[in-house]
Amino acid sequence: MHADTNGKSSSALLLVAGLATLAFGVALVRGWEPGIPGEWVWRRNDLPAHLWWPLTIGLALAALSALLCRRGLWESMTCARRIMSLAALVLIVFAFQLALLNAVGIPWVAPGVYIISPNTTTYFSVSLGVQSPADWIARYPDLLPTLPYHAATHPPGLVLFFWLVRKVAAVAPLDGPSPILGVLVALADRLGMSLTASDALAAIVSAALIAFIGALGLVPLYLLTRALANERTAICATCLVGSMPGLLLLGASPDLIVMTLAIAALCRGYAGYRGSAVSGLLAGVIAAAGLFLSLAFALVVVWAALWLAIGIARSPDRPAAVRRALRTALLPVVSFGVVYLALYFIWGYRPIATTVQALSAHRGVITVEAARTYWKWLLMNPVECAIFAGIPLVAAAFWFVPHLRRAQNSRLASFLVAWLVLCALANFSGAVRGEVGRIWLFLLWPPAVAAGAFVASRKDAGQTAGLLVLLQVAQAILMKGYLTIYSIL
Repeated sequence: MHADTNGKSSSALLLVAGLATLAFGVALVRGWEPGIPGEWVWRRNDLPAHLWWPLTIGLALAALSALLCRRGLWESMTCARRIMSLAALVLIVFAFQLALLNAVGIPWVAPGVYIISPNTTTYFSVSLGVQSPADWIARYPDLLPTLPYHAATHPPGLVLFFWLVRKVAAVAPLDGPSPILGVLVALADRLGMSLTASDALAAIVSAALIAFIGALGLVPLYLLTRALANERTAICATCLVGSMPGLLLLGASPDLIVMTLAIAALCRGYAGYRGSAVSGLLAGVIAAAGLFLSLAFALVVVWAALWLAIGIARSPDRPAAVRRALRTALLPVVSFGVVYLALYFIWGYRPIATTVQALSAHRGVITVEAARTYWKWLLMNPVECAIFAGIPLVAAAFWFVPHLRRAQNSRLASFLVAWLVLCALANFSGAVRGEVGRIWLFLLWPPAVAAGAFVASRKDAGQTAGLLVLLQVAQAILMKGYLTIYSIL
């Protein structure tokens, strides 16, 4: 391989990434369960896993990444070819997610079980009792104490997402009995739930829809990275994010919707900072949607504020930078407020009362029911984040660190420093102790931006990207084979 003049060679990175991935794989084979034993772990999988399809699709993803990241190729493409290439990348990632969702258990039944299981989430089961969404939203703060965990710690958006999918599925023509739907209905009965065939169809469709929304997050990711750096860095980062184990393995987790909204909000917010009024307004609407799904989305707002603050601190003309920051924040704040005023006056939604009740339920789980040790998770959370972001990807991000001070990377540096400060604050708060690979999934993609910048600067960018993605694919498949990603009981 070629050694680039800017820092360490790609071969050194790939050697370290390969050895780290190998060590992780050996640990899984020997029975390691990531987490804190006695408090919470990603349990070992004892069920047979059918991994040929994921492996085949993963190889296709690595090959496409190697092709798209070849030095000079992306820049020479027409706009139409770039759009088709991004679409192909999204579809391959989506196919990979579906293959992994169906790798353990009965194909197509398993994704539906992940959705309906009260142990995995409770949003779908709660949606079964929603008759009038308007009335339900108005009474939501009063209902929260009566709801099961997951739903009790969240705003109503995710429950309403599943309610909407169920309503659409209810009008879908079902041509005779379906063995797959019949099996899912029977399994639901064993879980204490009464489902119709259309509800079972909605559960399966929901899993696929969540995965697709997660894969679509690659589009705003590309646009944001292009604005922060350049086109070559953007496509390299997009390919690397597409191989994140968290994105690939958690295809049926609503956290993927939150991740896509987080990327989209930051993408439109930065476009607003650069002068697009429409993008600024759209950023506020997206943030409102994110907070309607998860209170954790408030971290994205804090992230944006930190990003603006760092920009002010680094500006030679701070008064002008402050004025620009205030102008940037104005439009998202206005559109955000308009959305919540509309929710209040049209449906009677009370966001403050909902937040108080949900946070109270969350504190009860963390400090009473789970009683997890603060200092242990302070150390373990970053490890779990690195695993679900991808060990090879994190290694490549570290390789980029020496280049952050260069003038051409100043915008990228401000973005990444804001992210690091946010992650440190979130971890030291102790608000989340365990399962951060899922809960903080929406925060795990920035290392891919740094890794993409490193890869894009290599003479052997295509080969480096392809091999890094291949290592990420190997890690995701190992995790699917040896860990229980969705615990349904």
